[in-house]
Amino acid sequence: MRNNIVFGLAPALSLLLAASAFARDEYSRNIDKTATLASGQSVRVEHRMGNINLRTHAGRDVVVHASIRVSASNNADAKRLADQIQIEVAPSGSALVVRTEYPKEEHDGFFGFHGLSYLSYSVNLDVTMPDTAPLELRNSFGSVSIEDLKANADVTNAHGKLTFRNGRGSQRLENQFAAVEVTGNAGDLDIRNSNGSVDVSGVTGMVNVKDRFANVTINNPGHGGTIVNGNGAVQMTDAGGDVRITNSFGKVTVTGVKGNLVVGNGNGDVEANNVTGSAELNTSFATVRFGDIGRVLSVHAANSGVIGRKVGESATIENSFGKVDVSEVRKGIRIVGGNSPITVADVGEEASVKTSFGLVTADRVGGPLTVEDNNGAVKASAIRNNANVKTSFGAVLLDGVAGAVDVDNQNGGVEVSLQGQACKPVGIHTSFSPLRVRVPGNASYAVAAKTSFGKIHSDFPMTISGDISADSLNGNIGGGGCPMRLTNNNGSIEILK
Repeated sequence: MRNNIVFGLAPALSLLLAASAFARDEYSRNIDKTATLASGQSVRVEHRMGNINLRTHAGRDVVVHASIRVSASNNADAKRLADQIQIEVAPSGSALVVRTEYPKEEHDGFFGFHGLSYLSYSVNLDVTMPDTAPLELRNSFGSVSIEDLKANADVTNAHGKLTFRNGRGSQRLENQFAAVEVTGNAGDLDIRNSNGSVDVSGVTGMVNVKDRFANVTINNPGHGGTIVNGNGAVQMTDAGGDVRITNSFGKVTVTGVKGNLVVGNGNGDVEANNVTGSAELNTSFATVRFGDIGRVLSVHAANSGVIGRKVGESATIENSFGKVDVSEVRKGIRIVGGNSPITVADVGEEASVKTSFGLVTADRVGGPLTVEDNNGAVKASAIRNNANVKTSFGAVLLDGVAGAVDVDNQNGGVEVSLQGQACKPVGIHTSFSPLRVRVPGNASYAVAAKTSFGKIHSDFPMTISGDISADSLNGNIGGGGCPMRLTNNNGSIEILK
């Protein structure tokens, strides 16, 4: 029975001791200091283990308010440490230095041991300084907020949010493991961050950002900028100059660039709209979308889809294993795809398309159309110039070609409809499928048609020259003159009105 009582008291005693060990006493202390900044001096702030709130005024004084907080297992230890923490405000070279001094024996960090006492401490600074004085600031393990600074700044922080508002001058901001937020600066901005987001708006100069493992959002950079990111999305809007973006494993979205745009992405979508200059868009394993590119467009993609409309000049697109759908290109377009279906429409000048294992569709092309395909069909309409098509194992359908026609197909049907009265030389070859040509009723052609294991039929009366047979024919439609060469193997040939 006695043993049971002893064992029953042991857990209760342990809990009592634990509660006593984790009991906390807190002690707070404030320090206020003021110094006058000499002409030409900058301000340097060196701090850690707490927040910095920095504001400016039109005077020459630097005013510092420090709020010290210490927590310990007993009040004596808390007070002892708080009393040893000092704020130094003194000139050093060309700068006035504001420095937080901690006792040397304490552990660097929010928490530390001193004998058997468990200590935690932080110091928050409120600093008011002249608005036109340059600033150098270093902090860690606390947030930094800077407002209304009208001079250059070099700020480095870690493990706390960095906020900069309503500035003027060239600003360099660096942070780690927390966000950087900038709202308004009349001048250039350079940001270095990691493992924290970047959000910038209203900067009149250049914006250069390097980040990773977080999102970057830039709005209205007056002179454009350069963004390098990884493992996070990038969004840029209303840039006043050239923009260059490098990213991976995150989407890139750009809307409104008054200059040229270059995007290099990997494993992330790219979307670009309203670019007044040229655009170069590159990615892999994702989709490229674009709209309203003012000048030249270049797209390099792999295992991606490419979709877009409205290019002010020419366009070049290279892709593999993904569809391409492009329309409203003012000048010429060149597309190279692999294993990709391709659609182009409303092209002002020449259209050149090369792919394999995919359907090619072309509508309303103002210049010559050239298509090279393997194992894919070709369908085109309203071609206002020549059409040159080569494919295999797929049908070719050309409706409304205003120029010459040259089709080389294998194991696929061919049907061509011609427009206009001028001479349009026609050369078509295929095998194992029908071959049909539709021409205007007043057309004039010198026809040479030959097939094997098929028949030749014409809706037009013809003046025949040479021998007549079911699988070979040479003769004139109308006045002749314009050459039409039709060759088929194991398929019929038809000349229709």
